[in-house]
Formats: sequence, C-alpha cells, structure tokens
Amino acid sequence: MFRRHKKYERRHSFIPFIIFRSLLSLIIFAVLLAGIYSAFRQFSGFDIVKVNVLQRDILGLLASFIPSGITLPPQLEKLKENEISGGETNTEDNLPNKSKLSFKFILVADSHNDNENLGKALIGIKADFVVGLGDYTDIGTIDELRAAKKVFDNTGIRYFVTSGDHDLWDSRNKEKDPTTNFNQVFGRTYQSFSYKNARFLIIDNSDNYLGLGEAQLNWLKEEIERINTEGPGVVLAFVHEPLYHPSSTRVMGKVTNSLMDEAKEITKMLKDAGVREVFAGDIHYFTEYSEPETGLSMATVGALTAERNAQTSRYGVVSVYEDGTIEVEDVEVR
Repeated sequence: MFRRHKKYERRHSFIPFIIFRSLLSLIIFAVLLAGIYSAFRQFSGFDIVKVNVLQRDILGLLASFIPSGITLPPQLEKLKENEISGGETNTEDNLPNKSKLSFKFILVADSHNDNENLGKALIGIKADFVVGLGDYTDIGTIDELRAAKKVFDNTGIRYFVTSGDHDLWDSRNKEKDPTTNFNQVFGRTYQSFSYKNARFLIIDNSDNYLGLGEAQLNWLKEEIERINTEGPGVVLAFVHEPLYHPSSTRVMGKVTNSLMDEAKEITKMLKDAGVREVFAGDIHYFTEYSEPETGLSMATVGALTAERNAQTSRYGVVSVYEDGTIEVEDVEVR
C-alpha cells in the first residue's frame, strides 16, 4: 500500500503533467465564461463587452472605495462623486447648462405588463408630458393594451405613444393588420407635434417585417420638408427599435435584414433635418452614443419591467433648455 502510494505521488508531481492539467483547467474555465457571456448576449441582445456605460459604472463603484484623502484623476473623482450620490447628479442645480429650462418630459419604454412600475414612473417626476416608446404588453391583446392605457389615463398627465413589436403580436397572429389592436386602444402609432421651442417626431418602426411602410415614409418625408422650411428650434425623434446601436443586436432589421437599409435611410433623413437626438427603447438598457456615419446623437431608455431586464427598472427624463440644449437623465424606479 505504501509503495503504491509513493508511485501515485511521483506520477502526479511530474511537471509536464501539472502544466497540462493547469492549462486544461484554464481552457475549461474560459469555455464556461464564454458560454455564460454568449447566453447573456443572446438573451438580452446586449453586448456587455462593448458597452461604455457598464465600464463607467464599474469604475465608479471601484472609485467609491478609495479613501477620500487620496488624490484621484478628474475622471475618476467625478465617477466617485456620482457613485456616492447614487448617480443623481443631473439636477437643475448642478447641470453645466446655464440656459433657462424650457420644459421637461418623461420617456417610458418596455413595461411588458408591469403596470405597477409604469405607474411609478408616470408620477415619479413632475413633467409637462410623457412619450412612450412601446412594448407596454407581452403579446398585445386588447385586454393588455387597455390595462396599460388605464395607467396612462389615471395619472392625468398628457402622453404621446408609439407601439412596440410585442404590442403587435396578437393582431399579427390573428392575421389582422399588425397595428389593429394598438390603433383600437391607443390610436395612431406615429405622429408629430410642436411644444414650446421643440418639434417632436414619433416614428413607428416596431414592425419587424414591414418596417415603416409607404404611407408612413411619405408622412415622414413631408414632416422633414416642413421642418426644413419652417426651421422650428429643437427637433427630437422617437422610435421603438434603435436605428443603430454600438453593442446591441436589437436594432431595426434584427428580423428582416433589408430593414437595416431602411434604418440607414431614416437616420440620414433625420440628420439632414437637424434632429438633435433620436430616442429608442427595446434593448432594456440605458445608453447614449452617436451613429458613426452621420454623427447623429442617439439614446436608449432602460426598461420598466422588473423581469427580463439587464438593469433595475428605470425610465428617462429629458430637460429641454431655451438655447436648444438638452439633458437626459437615467432614473431608477423607486
């Protein structure tokens, strides 16, 4: 027994075997991590490796543990202050913009029948009105849509909404026009309006198979021609699915690839019209970025649903100033 034990020890102390076993363990661990990463990316449509906002949050969290007596670079110091204050640094008192506030509105998206969080967002901050970016339901039945509309109506605040791809499912499955149920409950899925020093373009790109369609494209071209002629202050655009995103696969054209060309066409149209920023939902994550070819500023709003959410439930608040600048706040539901 003793001699066999010794032989066992000598065999496992062989250096090449130890190296091989260590490398094999590292490979298995790497494959496991890759599987977890791939599963998250496929589930959420979001690439955490590419997202700058996640890097910012991690750096801010790490910086918050550094003692106050140690001098940090300006960027890390700012992140540390933001982490300690809970991220609520975009208030009217400390915004860098010195222009007078013109108005403020709320952005909500992707509640997916979580009407409790939808209600909290609508009454959470004083604002002039609400813009909804779609997916208020899971499958878009009449009952689901009516339940969401009741929440909007009960708050008493004025609202303007477009549909999400989930809001079209029931109508499509019943071989109706995909917007049938949504139109019956909420009304038209695209519209434009002016408010104070801004012009709003609410575009419906929620149909993953048909895109905007000829009628809506013609409407959008007419609206842009009017904007170019009248030149009304700040122009903001709103869609359900991002026209482009640097790290998410959930963009216009994710189902029908030809719609990616339509998304590029719309992006160029909006840029030429002087649109200040394009807001979208659908990816369940808050990000701000620019489209690389046109430089058009874009932002996505975090989801209100408590389920299937890469972040905690949240919504957006946009402040528009008299000089045309805007500030976007990412607000967590409390």
